[in-house]
Amino acid sequence: MMGMVGQAFRQQRASDTAAAAGLRVLLWWLGHGLVLAARFSAALRSQITRSLTVEISADDGPARHWDFDGQRRRVATSAGRAEAPDFAVRFGNSGHALRDLVSHDAVDAIMRDRIEGTVRVEGNHLLLMWFRGLFRKVVPIGGADPPRRALPGAYVAHDPAANGVEKIIIEPAVRQLDPQWTGAWNARAKLWIVRGTNGEPLREP
Repeated sequence: MMGMVGQAFRQQRASDTAAAAGLRVLLWWLGHGLVLAARFSAALRSQITRSLTVEISADDGPARHWDFDGQRRRVATSAGRAEAPDFAVRFGNSGHALRDLVSHDAVDAIMRDRIEGTVRVEGNHLLLMWFRGLFRKVVPIGGADPPRRALPGAYVAHDPAANGVEKIIIEPAVRQLDPQWTGAWNARAKLWIVRGTNGEPLREP
């Protein structure tokens, strides 16, 4: 019995070690890939408009942070946790981090786990979508975006059979509301700006 427990413990420990190593490799790959892409991709640089620090880490050790320079449109990365990140995603363990980060719906997975309390998201949550969008320009984790195509049935030419308005009736200009428009007069009576600019008496508020 003790032998089986020991074997299970060793297997779990080996699995945790492999997950931590895998997460370190993934974060290194994404980190340095983003740095290189920011040097050569004008489209990616155009999205770096703020100076902030982003961190992704797991409680069992692996961590990496990115320092974005909005003025120079550059990014630098370092292993380890940041001193005071503006935005951070912290997982309970490396295995959990790998599952969420490589998921086809990583943002949804992280937010679901945040609600369940197994992931800590610190800072503006909208930065999560922005940050993942940058990564998707480097590595299409979760599958590539669908190809762009024209919407079916686009209105590119006049269609005489269309059920649209054929003409617009332009009413002559008037200086005063029609006395028969009682609803409009009642609404006008509530507009203090209109009454005041016309020199009409106003009630006390």
